This record gives sequence, structure tokens and C-alpha cells, in this order.
Amino acid sequence: MFILSQCLVAIATLLDLASFQFKQRQTILACLFSSVLLTSVHFMLLDNFSAASLMLIAALRYGYCIFARKTWVMIAFMLLSISAVLLTLHSWVSFIALAATLMQTYASFQGKDFTLRLLMIVGTVCWIVHNLLAFSPLAVVMEIVFLISNLVGLWRFYANPKPA
Repeated sequence: MFILSQCLVAIATLLDLASFQFKQRQTILACLFSSVLLTSVHFMLLDNFSAASLMLIAALRYGYCIFARKTWVMIAFMLLSISAVLLTLHSWVSFIALAATLMQTYASFQGKDFTLRLLMIVGTVCWIVHNLLAFSPLAVVMEIVFLISNLVGLWRFYANPKPA
């Protein structure tokens, strides 16, 4: 199961790499939807049900945020994430995943892709720490690739924009 889990997260890594190379918020979120769905299955295969639950909720959140961004729905996703961790508590490491999820939930509901990108950086760093402690090497690589992709996208679109 470990090898299969790492294969799934490798595919998710490719989707993460692509995600922040798009400018459109909806396209970014569509890539993230697919990526975290695969990452959820990855964590299920590793018997880390807290992280798996959080990733499944994240997939639903990204899917919703492609089309709408109501504040009450953001709060509902945050409460659902907190409940999921409390019900599936794997270890204290689950709280790092929860912090990452709460930050990325808030990020997903931002209207501007610049704000989404900056908040995602904070959540991604939390996921890197979580995945190191959860002993999932390719999940660490995935999050590092995600972080780098986000930083490259920030640079391309904001620090060094090309005239249209």
C-alpha cells in the first residue's frame, strides 16, 4: 500500500506543479481539487485518517470555490475540518494538518489570486512539516513542488509581469 500511496501522490504532484502556473483563480482551484482528491486516497492508504479526511474536505472546498465564495460556507468548511480531526485524531501531528487546512480554507475563499497564493504559502509550509512527521517522503516532495510552483507563479505574474 505504501508504494501505491506514493504513486498517487506523485500524480498529485504533477497537478500541483501545474496549478499555480495558471493565472485564473478557477483553473488554479480545479487543479487543486484533483490533486487533493488523490492526496486524500494517499493518506487513507497510509492509515492517516485525519489527513485523509482533511484532504477530502479540501477537495470539496476547492470544488465549491470554483463557483462561489460565501463566508458562511467557509466557516462551515472550517468547522467540518475541526470536527474531522477531532473524530479521527491520529496524533498531535494531526493538529499541524488542521492548521494547514484552516489557512488554506481561508485562502480558497479570497477573491484575488494574489491573496490566495500568499495564504497558500503559509498552509503549504504547515503541510510540509506534517508530511515530514507523518513519514511520507513523496508528500513532502509534493508540497515542496507546490510551494515552488506557487512562488514561480507569483514571480511570473506579479514580480516580473509580461505586457499583454
